[in-house]
Amino acid sequence: MNTDDKTTEFDAIVVGTGISGGWAAKELTEKGLKTLVLERGRMVKHIEDYPTMNRDPWDYPQGDVITQETRKKQPKQSRTNWTTRPQLYASQKGMF
Repeated sequence: MNTDDKTTEFDAIVVGTGISGGWAAKELTEKGLKTLVLERGRMVKHIEDYPTMNRDPWDYPQGDVITQETRKKQPKQSRTNWTTRPQLYASQKGMF
């Protein structure tokens, strides 16, 4: 154990607050564990940062079709059809 005053200890560390990470952090903290959550992305404000939440596929220029350009820029999201909200994702090109 480090006795340095700047050291903080946690019982659990959750990396990412996707559907599983967020739930894991909730469960751990409810059980009384001191939990650190690490998130890579920017802060997303509920409602305010979801300008496309009420749009239908036909509201987009390409409809519900994933273009080749999108497949190149967002290869991971292209596999899951989560490309209609590009403001929520960083470009994946060159990341992996």
